[in-house]
Amino acid sequence: MTMGTREHVVTIGRLELSRRWRVLSGNTAQLIGIWISVLFLIPLGLGGLFGIYLFGSRVASGEIETPLSLTRLGFVYAWLFVAGFGGYRAYATALRPDRLEGYLTTVSHRELLAGLLLAECVVWGAPAILIAVGGSLLFAAGTGSVLSAPPFFLTVCTTLATALTTGFLVSLVIRNAGVRSTLLTRLRSVVFGLLVIAYFGVIFTHSFASVLEPLSRLLESTPIGWYGDLALVGSVSAASIGRSAGALLASGAFLLVNAAALPRLAAGIWYADGVHIEHKAEPGSSSTASRLSGLLPQPVLGVATADWKRARRAPITLTFAFYPLFLLINPIMNAVQTGTIGRGLPIWIVCFGPWIAGALFALNVVGNEGAALPATLLSRAPGKALVVGHVVAGMLLVGPVTLVTVVGLGIASPHSMGAVVTLAVSALVLTVFAGPIATGIGALFPRFEEVSVSRSTEAIVPSTLAFSAYSLVVFLVAMPTLAAHNSLVAGAIASAIGPSQAVVRIGGTIASCTLAAIVGLLSAAYAVRRVEEFHFD
Repeated sequence: MTMGTREHVVTIGRLELSRRWRVLSGNTAQLIGIWISVLFLIPLGLGGLFGIYLFGSRVASGEIETPLSLTRLGFVYAWLFVAGFGGYRAYATALRPDRLEGYLTTVSHRELLAGLLLAECVVWGAPAILIAVGGSLLFAAGTGSVLSAPPFFLTVCTTLATALTTGFLVSLVIRNAGVRSTLLTRLRSVVFGLLVIAYFGVIFTHSFASVLEPLSRLLESTPIGWYGDLALVGSVSAASIGRSAGALLASGAFLLVNAAALPRLAAGIWYADGVHIEHKAEPGSSSTASRLSGLLPQPVLGVATADWKRARRAPITLTFAFYPLFLLINPIMNAVQTGTIGRGLPIWIVCFGPWIAGALFALNVVGNEGAALPATLLSRAPGKALVVGHVVAGMLLVGPVTLVTVVGLGIASPHSMGAVVTLAVSALVLTVFAGPIATGIGALFPRFEEVSVSRSTEAIVPSTLAFSAYSLVVFLVAMPTLAAHNSLVAGAIASAIGPSQAVVRIGGTIASCTLAAIVGLLSAAYAVRRVEEFHFD
């Protein structure tokens, strides 16, 4: 590396670090979150270091019967974790520098990649080296042999280097495939959603062992598993010097190959034009619009159609509307594990289905228009068109799914047929009026500016205040239905007042539907008035 190249790499790394700090220091909430994470991780790190000391002492005393197998397994799991975390960071942030075009017009892609890697090494490598030094010294103290420290330290550093490099390599391969494949570009959001669902499914079902065990068995017989021999060479007689040398040679060769492969892959991303998807009018959407044209006024249908098109083109901008689904993961996992549908799942769908229907498009009736707002407000009766159009878009998209899901789960659950009918009525009415409820709250707390919804995507989404207020109102409106269909609450009310539980369920349904209609109509009227006032200002 020449002097000029070295200066470029160092400068890029320094600029990237200063930019990250500037972004971080400007976001108070994120800064507080990081400090909380650090305070939480410090005790875990100290506990891990103490565990290394105990492991070394028990290895020396012979209390552990299979230290080599445990060490191999530990380094395999550590390698998988670092590779996964490093790959995610490379895909999401590390390989997406700001002002990429400006960098590439002044330095080569190799220098840019080296500078970004330098920044990553400073951010994560410095703490890792400190942990490696501390762990090595404590392991040597536990075994009572100073000679145990160098192999352990070398193993930790080699593990980190190869794992991080693997994460970057996989990330670059995936991104190269994405910028060249129209199919992968179209399915990107779907794949991301499936990965998120799988991730939370593993968390809630505590299935980490079942997922990682096949991978660990596969990697134990590779040089990654040989890191266990390298860490214990000189400390445990079963540790193989041959496998230790093989781990070092294989790691060195892997890093050399990646030194040539990573710049080529980075160039393939940064210099590529990428595929461009042209969003043409689909026959299905055209036929849907034609069928609805006889039922809805053209301005209303135009707003609803625009909402559906935006959702299809950029579904990631609507992820906020599906946050309640995370609360359903646990009951869904219980249903999958037990093979039975409990009473609670269809009841919660009655609440969450309408919640999503209203939040999708109607929670920011004015701000959703973005640059098209002036033209929209110049149309005839823009208030009614905007409010009703956004409501119809969410209701027609989510309403049928909610109704079918509630009826299907209700029939499969222990609920009686009468309870299924009242639940279905509540789901239908709440879905119809959830959108109108959202419009007034969104008009009261609008948001006009774009916010970042991912590393590379910005969109106008409802404000946090509107989101919170709407969630509270929908939950309060649905509360009579939720309580009346809970066997304990309904039984207590029936015992105290006298009517049967069926009457209690009907009363709860009527109460929720009445509240939804009153609050929804008042909220929608307020939203229309706010839009009209905005129009005449």
